[in-house]
Amino acid sequence: MVLSAITVTLLATLALYVNERGQNVETQEIYGWQVSAFNTLTGADQAIYNSLYTVKDEIPYIYDDINYFNQPGEKFHWPNLQDFQDYLLPPFLMDTSWEQNGSLQWTLFEPLPEGEMQGSTFYRGTDGQLPGQGSFLLVIGHIHAGFTNSNAIVVWWNEANHVEMPENGFRDSLILRGWREVVPYSGSEEVRRIFGE
Repeated sequence: MVLSAITVTLLATLALYVNERGQNVETQEIYGWQVSAFNTLTGADQAIYNSLYTVKDEIPYIYDDINYFNQPGEKFHWPNLQDFQDYLLPPFLMDTSWEQNGSLQWTLFEPLPEGEMQGSTFYRGTDGQLPGQGSFLLVIGHIHAGFTNSNAIVVWWNEANHVEMPENGFRDSLILRGWREVVPYSGSEEVRRIFGE
């Protein structure tokens, strides 16, 4: 009898605890100038974003690799599209996946004055072949501070199929031209999206 009462009390306490603290419902705030990687992007645009999100952290390493053996006075440069072909880097790699995802035309733009080593570098993907396909902009903000480098890498999306290269990487300037920052979900949010609550 005492054991039954303890068991019932324990189960009631556990049920109360799970009810109060068992679910961690956090909503990710998306501002008007942002889009959700999983709720807004679909099909090929979502596949391209996933590739960009995966490789965005590899690009600075490729930058270091291709500039490692520069001769004195030789200008450092960001990887061009041929470098990405050599490194087999999607979504820039022109392979079957690139064709299936709309064959975006990628362009590199380095709007840095001669001799300047910090600023923004852009990779723009536009003119996709699929209906309703948007455009992408990978912005790498490169800053030197003493002996270290810092790269702020952001993926932007524009619902227009064709867009011109922006003049700068300032957030407000991009927003005014229709670009929206793509915000990824965390792993727990993706699990919740797939399997429900």
